[in-house]
Amino acid sequence: MAGAKHYRAFISYSHSDERWARWIHNRLETYRVPRHLVGQGSRRGPVPRKVGRIFRDRDELSAGGDLSASVRDALQASETLIVLCSPAAAASQWVNREIEVFRDLNPEGEIITAILEGEPDAERNGFPATRECYPAAILEPMRDGRETEPAGADFRRKGDGRRVALVKLVGGLLDLRLDQIIQRDLQRRQQRVTAVTVISVSLALIMGGLTFLATTARSEAERRKAEAEDLIEFMLEDLTDRLAPVGRLEVLDAVGAKVIDYYAAQPPNEMSPDSLGRRAQAFHLLGRIDEAQGNLESAYQHFQTAYAATQRILAVDPDEPARIYEHSQSAYWVGFFAWRQRELDVAEARFLEYRDLTGALVESDQDNLEYQAEAAYAYSNLGTLYLQQRRYEEAHRSVRSSLQLFQALLDAQPDSSQALYELADAWGWLASVSEFVDGREAAMAALRQQIAVYESAEALDSDWRMRRDAMLADYAVARLLILDETSSSPEDIAQAVQILEAGAMEADALVGHDPDNQLWRLISVRQRLRLTRALLLAERPEDARAAYLDATRFMAHPSWLAAEGASFESTRLYATLVEAKLFRALGDVESAREAVENLLSALRLADDWPTQIERGPYMFAVASNILAELLESNGEAADAQQVRRVLIDTLDASQDQLRLDTAAELERARALTETGYLTAE
Repeated sequence: MAGAKHYRAFISYSHSDERWARWIHNRLETYRVPRHLVGQGSRRGPVPRKVGRIFRDRDELSAGGDLSASVRDALQASETLIVLCSPAAAASQWVNREIEVFRDLNPEGEIITAILEGEPDAERNGFPATRECYPAAILEPMRDGRETEPAGADFRRKGDGRRVALVKLVGGLLDLRLDQIIQRDLQRRQQRVTAVTVISVSLALIMGGLTFLATTARSEAERRKAEAEDLIEFMLEDLTDRLAPVGRLEVLDAVGAKVIDYYAAQPPNEMSPDSLGRRAQAFHLLGRIDEAQGNLESAYQHFQTAYAATQRILAVDPDEPARIYEHSQSAYWVGFFAWRQRELDVAEARFLEYRDLTGALVESDQDNLEYQAEAAYAYSNLGTLYLQQRRYEEAHRSVRSSLQLFQALLDAQPDSSQALYELADAWGWLASVSEFVDGREAAMAALRQQIAVYESAEALDSDWRMRRDAMLADYAVARLLILDETSSSPEDIAQAVQILEAGAMEADALVGHDPDNQLWRLISVRQRLRLTRALLLAERPEDARAAYLDATRFMAHPSWLAAEGASFESTRLYATLVEAKLFRALGDVESAREAVENLLSALRLADDWPTQIERGPYMFAVASNILAELLESNGEAADAQQVRRVLIDTLDASQDQLRLDTAAELERARALTETGYLTAE
């Protein structure tokens, strides 16, 4: 590589992952290479005794929108860039910028990823977008057009684990194969397994001693407490990865119980701010451990304990940005777990606090883009919560605020694909809320803004996630065009058909790219079902039949048959509704009636439509109206009117909270019921 390289590597990471960065930094710089490998040749020259100097210094970041000169110099003087990958890193403008600058300054330099949490290619693998751990810049092609293939180490318990992942990083930095250096660790593994028990007993003794010290010589006790609490934090992190591979998770549970007992013996109001900070760190770690094990209730309690600690710290120093940031993260996590536990009042209170704290951060440093991003996420979280609660006006205000902040973030970093993606997503949320607040035209205008943002992206053709979301925005426009089947104009119907027919090829490309991806197959099935509906409105029943058969072909795949969850079950029910429409158009009245009766029976069995079935009110309204029409055509007018009255009684109380298409079906039933009543009179 050209130029003098003073550092073996530069660690790029989000502020939220600072503890990980410190740990990896320390382990790499103190790692001793096995003697038999020292001096042998490699692409990087003779293998050294130690890894060498590692750069990690986020304090030198400037407050503006670019990296400081010292950080740029360090990037240029580094042989390798290590990117600590997590959802926080994926959202960090600094991490993305460091990747971009490293590539510019070191065209031949290597980039190694270290996955801490989250999921790589989250949405492609069926996870929520918020779980994405790869920063967008790491996936962008090189200057010469070469595609990047992230490679490195997976520090997650379900990945390589901390031990093997660290060795992988060493191997990548020194150009050594894993099997060349792993033997050193394997020889010591048995010693470490034995040491685990010793460490656990030692930890219990340390904490027992701390309890004694807390009541004796206070100054000495405080010093030793600080040292031991740092050790507690280290052990919690280190033991997690040591115990999982050897099947000793019960020891980890015992250590966690000891940590809880230790802190329970110390009244928080008698602890110093530094000790409270270590307490918060420990309980954040316990929460993460419990979440990884699926124990959400315990994780929730641990985050609440951490919240209480950071709240006390903030009360001591309410204007310090670092304290505000720490407590904002506690507020977010408590709100998030309260949301998952369906404690919506608590979730709202904590999300409001998160919003206010991030607002204070922005006021303290208006040029800090990471603070602006936190504020934007805070408003977005509130908007999503309010939308779920059908508080549409409040959701509309929150989503608009998040949209303005995301727009400002993109304006400040126009080359950031992550900022572009967040802005497009915000337009999509605004469309969802606008349908309830301002009507169809406002929702369609927001969707077209979202599509325009996607189309402005250079990576649209190569970024499958972005292509998928642009396609979904197109489908949403098509749905709004044929919102009210009885009053949709021929022009709107034709435009909807055009959008959906064009989308068929894109849907095929998604599934062809990854046939086992359940989420993409779900999108393709829904696309074909919407196309079937649009073609029926266009009076093209045979083409509609072909589109429906395509949908059933997608649903015959093993990955679809094995899929579970509300989205898949709702789509299966929607397929029954579309099938009923198709049967009626093709003249098979009996099959159409059987299909809608089966659908209505399935809907009645669901206890809670919002959580069990997506668009349950819409399917109930449409199926009821179809059944009523079929009954009338068979001379059963009284039964038809009874079906409509049940529909009205079921949905009338929530009329102000219904989507436009569901409200249109309800009004149609009401109008026909009133007409039938007048005729009988």
